[in-house]
Amino acid sequence: MTMGSSPVSLVLLAGLLWFSDIAEAGCSESQKCCNGRDHTCSSIGWTMNRVYGTCYCDQACRSTGDCCYDYIETCPGPAFISTAAYNKERRKLAAFEDKEIPGYCTEFTIESLSFHCTVENRSFARWMQYLREGYTVCVTCQPPAMNSHNHRCHGDGANDNGNIQYLDSGLIRRGQIMRTHVFQWQAVGNPQCRGTWRKVREVAECSCPIVHSFIFT
Repeated sequence: MTMGSSPVSLVLLAGLLWFSDIAEAGCSESQKCCNGRDHTCSSIGWTMNRVYGTCYCDQACRSTGDCCYDYIETCPGPAFISTAAYNKERRKLAAFEDKEIPGYCTEFTIESLSFHCTVENRSFARWMQYLREGYTVCVTCQPPAMNSHNHRCHGDGANDNGNIQYLDSGLIRRGQIMRTHVFQWQAVGNPQCRGTWRKVREVAECSCPIVHSFIFT
């Protein structure tokens, strides 16, 4: 005769299943990634030092040593960009190379940006004023910004797997039919000029207006 499961057994089983779900909780499971130091940007799980408890998913956790175990892979650093005009000087340097590696262009739609971009008026940084929410921008990847091993530029979205890539607001839902493709960027010359953008596509050459054309650095 087979006996049915007792209520106590079912409760214990449910508890074990619940604990197994949170035991490996981190930045990915809690869907958090944040800029600077944010005490609310935390989770319960294993730290990089294999200590179980409260761990963090903010940028400051790397200096305080309390990052969640999956912080590095879940919360990548920003893509550093500069004006396309800077590329002229860089091409002069590349001309001395024996073989120039062909570059590529990634198009993004700007999702958000800090007000520091719009008020930037220094002569060398006025290009930041052309960064606007909702605008499509083109970002060129060429040497020496390319990784020497995979010939990709950091932050181009090539390794996007649909997980969280959003650092300003700290939340992007996973498991949606439309994948997020949202990444963070930062302007070279003003670390306070930063934001997020959504990847549109990757093409061989950029075709945006010059004021909306940038380069990975």
